[in-house]
Amino acid sequence: MIKEKYVKMLKEVSINIVQTKIESVRKKDITKRGFRVYKDGYIGVGGAVGEVDEGQLEKRAMDNLKLKIPYPYEPSKELVKEVDYREETLSEEEFVNEGEELLSILREDFPEFIFSNKIYLTEMETRLTNDVGLDLVHKDRVVTAGLLIKENTSVNVIDAFVMYADRNYNRTKLLEIIRETLAAYKNPVKLPYEGKMPVIFMDKDIMPLSKIIEELNGYKVGTGASLFKDLIGDKKFNENFTLFQSAEKEDLTSVEFFDAEGVVNKGFKYPLIEKGRLISPYTDKKTAHKFNLPLTGSASCEYDTVPTLAPRNFKVEASDKTLKELLGGQLGVVALIASGGDFTEEGVFGTPVQLAFLTDGEKLIGRLPQLSLSGELYSMFGGDYIGKSKDEPFLGQKALALNLDVKYL
Repeated sequence: MIKEKYVKMLKEVSINIVQTKIESVRKKDITKRGFRVYKDGYIGVGGAVGEVDEGQLEKRAMDNLKLKIPYPYEPSKELVKEVDYREETLSEEEFVNEGEELLSILREDFPEFIFSNKIYLTEMETRLTNDVGLDLVHKDRVVTAGLLIKENTSVNVIDAFVMYADRNYNRTKLLEIIRETLAAYKNPVKLPYEGKMPVIFMDKDIMPLSKIIEELNGYKVGTGASLFKDLIGDKKFNENFTLFQSAEKEDLTSVEFFDAEGVVNKGFKYPLIEKGRLISPYTDKKTAHKFNLPLTGSASCEYDTVPTLAPRNFKVEASDKTLKELLGGQLGVVALIASGGDFTEEGVFGTPVQLAFLTDGEKLIGRLPQLSLSGELYSMFGGDYIGKSKDEPFLGQKALALNLDVKYL
C-alpha cells in the first residue's frame, strides 16, 4: 500500500469594484487536504477543507477503496523538488491602499468611463508527497486585475476591458495599458480593406487555439474521435509553429509545475507540436497506458477526487521577432472582445468581434467597427500563420498573429 497527501493552500485578498470605487474587500485563507491510498490496483481518496485529523482522512481514503476505482499505474516516486516563484510585491494592507489610489487616478483621468469588477492578490502553495519518496512543493504569488470598462453614455454592459497579471505589481504599467486601450477606443477608424489580413490575439486568449487543444486530447486521439487520430508524427502546420504544455516561470501563474499525479516534465515543458509536426496528444497516466501514448503530465483534479485528463497551460513558442517585424509593414486587427464564435467539427473557424483595434505592431491606432473573422484550422496555423511576438507590444502581453478573413458585420 502507498499513501499520498495532496494539500492546496490559498490566501487571497480581493477588491470588488463598482462605479470606479471599492465596494468591498474580501479575504480568503483556505487549506484543502486530500489523502490517497493505492492498493492492489485501486485508489481510494478522502479529503477535507480546513484543519482535520490526518488519521480521519486516511480512514476515509481506506474506506473508499471499497468503491473499487481502478488505478493500475505506478504512483510517482523518488522525486524531491520545490519551486518558489514568489517575488516581492504588496502586503495585504498596501494592496488595498493601492486599489484606492489606482481608482482615484482612474476617476480623475477617465471621468467618462466606469470601471468595475475585481483586483486580486493571490498566494498559493501546493504540496504532493507520498511514502515512496515523492515530495513536490510549488509556491507562487500574483496580482491580477480584470477591469471591465463602460462608457457613461453607453447602453452596453461592457465596452472594453483590461487584463493584468504580474508577480511584481507595477502601477505605471497597468495605467499605461488602460490609457493606451482607452485612447484607441476613443479614436474610431476603418479597416484598410476587407479580406485576408493579419489578426492579433493576446497571448492569454486561448480562443484561436481551442480547436487544437480539443483535438490533442489523448483520449480523443486514442479512441479515433480526433481530427488528429492518424496524423501524429506528420507535419501539418507551419514550420514556425510550436506548441508546448508549459510550466516555465514566465508562462505560469495559476497551476503547478507538476500535475495532479506528480509528473514533472523535463525543463518544465512538453512539446505537443514542434516546428509544425504533431508530436503527441496530451495524456495522464490512464490515457498513456490505455492507448500506448507518451505521458505528458496532464492530470488534474480537486483535492478530494481521482486525477483525470485535462489540458494544462498550453503556450505557443515565441519567435525571435517583434510584432512589428512579424507584420512586415502591414497593419493588423487586434481582436480584444470576441464572443459567440467557435470551430466546426471539421475545423472551420468563425467569430464576431465586438471590440477590435487597428495596430501597426507597436501601438493601438484606433477602434474598429464590429467585425467578423473566419478561417480554417490547418490554414490558420499553416500558410496563414505569422508567428508569436518576442515583445509585449501593447496591453502587457505577447501577441499571436494569424492571417484571417476580416469583414464588417
